[in-house]
Amino acid sequence: MSVDPGPFRLGDVGGTGPAVLCVHGLTGTPYEVRSPAELLARHGFACLGPLLPGHGQTPQALARTPRASWLDAVLSAHAELDSTHRRVYLLGLSLGGVLSLAVAARRTVAGAVLMATPLELGWWVRWLLPVLEPVVRLVPKSPAIRDREARSRHPGYRRMPLAAVREMIRLQREVGAQLARVTTPLQLIYSRRDPMVRVSDAERILRGVSSARQQVLYLSRSAHVVTVDLEGREVACQALDFLSELEARAAS
Repeated sequence: MSVDPGPFRLGDVGGTGPAVLCVHGLTGTPYEVRSPAELLARHGFACLGPLLPGHGQTPQALARTPRASWLDAVLSAHAELDSTHRRVYLLGLSLGGVLSLAVAARRTVAGAVLMATPLELGWWVRWLLPVLEPVVRLVPKSPAIRDREARSRHPGYRRMPLAAVREMIRLQREVGAQLARVTTPLQLIYSRRDPMVRVSDAERILRGVSSARQQVLYLSRSAHVVTVDLEGREVACQALDFLSELEARAAS
C-alpha cells in the first residue's frame, strides 16, 4: 500500500457541494485522515486535508511552532471551504480533533467527527513536562497503532518535541474553556485500548458542549491512530454514515 503524507484535495474542492475539513494529529501528516476522506469524496463530499505548520519538516521545526499557528492554519482552511461550499463539516484526529473543537467554537460548522480527541493529557505528563523540557528537548516516539503493518509504514516524526506537548496542553485548556460555545452536531470515536487518550474525555466533551445532536462510538481493538488501525474501515464508514445523514437532513 502506498503512503502519501502530503496535503490533499479530494473531490470538487472549490465547488458548492458539501465539504469536509480533515485535520491530522500532532507529529503526524494528512495521511492519518486520508482514508476516511477518500471514502467521503467517493460519496460526494469535497475533502481538504492541510498539513499543519511545523509538520512535514523536522521535529525541531515543530518545536518552534506555536499553537496559534496550528489554529490559524485550520481557520484559514475552513474559510477557504466556507467561501464557496454550501456546508462545511469537520473531521479531526487527536490534535486535529482539539483544533476542530476550536473551529466549531468560533465558526458555523454543519457537523464534526472527532476521533481520539484528548481534552487533557495524563497527570504524569503535566507533572514531568516542566522538569524535563529544560534539559530534554525531544523524546522518542512511535505511532500508537496495533496493526503491525500499518504501524511500520506510518509516516510522521519519530521524536516528539516537548515544546509541542506544552503547546498542546495550553490549547487543550483553551478549548476546554470554550466547549459551551460548540453547538454543531458531534460524532465522537474513541478506542478503549488507546494508550494515550482516556475515553472519559469523550464524556467530558459531551457534557461541556451545547450540541443537541451527539453520538459516541467506542472501539475495542485499535490504539490511538484509529483511522489506520485494525478498525480503520469501520471508522471511515461510521464517519460517512454520520455526515451523510446530516447532509441529507440539511438538504431536505
